[in-house]
Amino acid sequence: MTAELAVELSDLNGWATQVSRAGKDAQAIGQFARNVSDGDFGAILELITAAYEGMIPSFHGVLDADGDRLTATSAALQALKEDYRETDSRVAQEFGSGAAITDDGGAGGFSDVASAVPSAPSSGGAELPEVSFGAIFDTVCDVIAWIGGPDPREYVTRWIVGDMGKAGMHASSWEAASEALNAVERNLASGAAAIGKTWQGQAATASAAQIDQWVAALGEQAAGMSQVGRHMVDMISQALDMAQVVVDIIKTVISMVSAALAGASIPIFGQAKLIKTVKDAIVLINNARKVITVFWNALVMIKDAFDMVVSAFAVEKLPPAPSVS
Repeated sequence: MTAELAVELSDLNGWATQVSRAGKDAQAIGQFARNVSDGDFGAILELITAAYEGMIPSFHGVLDADGDRLTATSAALQALKEDYRETDSRVAQEFGSGAAITDDGGAGGFSDVASAVPSAPSSGGAELPEVSFGAIFDTVCDVIAWIGGPDPREYVTRWIVGDMGKAGMHASSWEAASEALNAVERNLASGAAAIGKTWQGQAATASAAQIDQWVAALGEQAAGMSQVGRHMVDMISQALDMAQVVVDIIKTVISMVSAALAGASIPIFGQAKLIKTVKDAIVLINNARKVITVFWNALVMIKDAFDMVVSAFAVEKLPPAPSVS
């Protein structure tokens, strides 16, 4: 040991205990995140399913590693405290009684400053508009297909089915996990500032550097989860807007074609009007397909954003767990 050593054992114990709580909180957040298990939100969000489901295991793996490694860090701090305690008498002989290692029996500054318990997720109440148009819809689709137009059942309405409530729960879950990780980050930063007042030396410097890495890593993870949550909220909003526009168009098509069908029995005039009306309906259907394509382009950008976010979630980027000899 060197003359630069200074440590207050009760404070070090309080710090080790706080790091242990951070580990347990990270483990709890990891368990909470297990509620997000798949990305099957229906056909409307099918384009992002593979990328989203590929991202989830990375999130789970890093959260698990957070808990394990912070717990190991706490164990190393406790072992170091015991090592200091055992060498106290020798240090006192070398540097004078109480010169380096002290113990006032109390630890101040190591209470958590924020709650790391994730809040309960909410679906947000988002629902797609009704896509059941009644028996006349099949007749209208058959007439459009007979004229040579795209069948709305295959090219339009099949894409506006999905579970927005489930997607909303996922978005809310990532936001809640982000807020909880931010709390763990703040608690560690607060405790690190407190232990820095009574612990100096090479071990203290190394520990502080490691905790700085943890604060940065947890902040990056929290920001990534929050970004995913925001992207999903935006995705849901765009899906609802797209679906409403498409449903309104299909309702208009049904109204137009069914009215023309009612007069189709009139020789020549009725049939000509039906054909003209169906051609006008095909234009509307193609407009609906364009709306869906624009939405898909937006989904591609969100999918790419998921791919970028997941790069921050690698176990290899976390501070290593210290060994306890």
